[in-house]
Amino acid sequence: MTEHEQCIGILRAKNESPIELDPSKTALIIVDMQRYFTQPSFPFTDVFEKISPGVCSGYLRRIREIVIPSIQRLLAHFREHGSSIVFTAVGSSAKDGNDLPCWLRSFDDVGLSTLGSRIWPPIGDASWEIDEALEPRPDEIVLNKLSAGTFATTDLEQRLRDWGIEYVVVTGVATDVCVSTTAREAADRNFKVVIVSDACTTFSEHLHQANIETLHIFGWVRRTQDLIGVARKAHAAA
Repeated sequence: MTEHEQCIGILRAKNESPIELDPSKTALIIVDMQRYFTQPSFPFTDVFEKISPGVCSGYLRRIREIVIPSIQRLLAHFREHGSSIVFTAVGSSAKDGNDLPCWLRSFDDVGLSTLGSRIWPPIGDASWEIDEALEPRPDEIVLNKLSAGTFATTDLEQRLRDWGIEYVVVTGVATDVCVSTTAREAADRNFKVVIVSDACTTFSEHLHQANIETLHIFGWVRRTQDLIGVARKAHAAA
């Protein structure tokens, strides 16, 4: 057995510890499932396609065929049992994007050089909105962030504390950037974190799987069907 296989074995053994989800103390966080990231013909995917044609095809297919259906199932379950739902989005309120950190502005520079325009959406733009397939209900919040992680530039932590949340279930895009950073931030703030492996993705399936393996350190990794099964048992026992 290689060193890598030994390490992965330890992480996966940790992942086998039980989860006891109390619906009233659980929040489903849906990270950046905006049209901008989930649909073709918006600047985010346009710039990557300009640089390397076809690079987005697998990513967009996984979103439509796997990620959105998985999140829809999670939404239906957690809504039914009264759990808190939080959507996040990334967008700029400044016309020149100067409210964004330098690493995000660097993508604007790439957009200017390849497409002739900045690529990050302004808050409230049609591309900034959550994908129609996952439309938030009127009582569900959409937090705009100016960072990869959600906690750094929003009041999400205080909201979760006020709601008495102990578990956060993290889904969305992209696994290696905003999903993983949000999960890590949550774990550092003493929330119990569950990452749903088939309810998130990124541009490379290899990158997705590699990041999923590292996220075992910060919480549990479960597939949608398995997590709903755990949640149903917890609800039945309540």
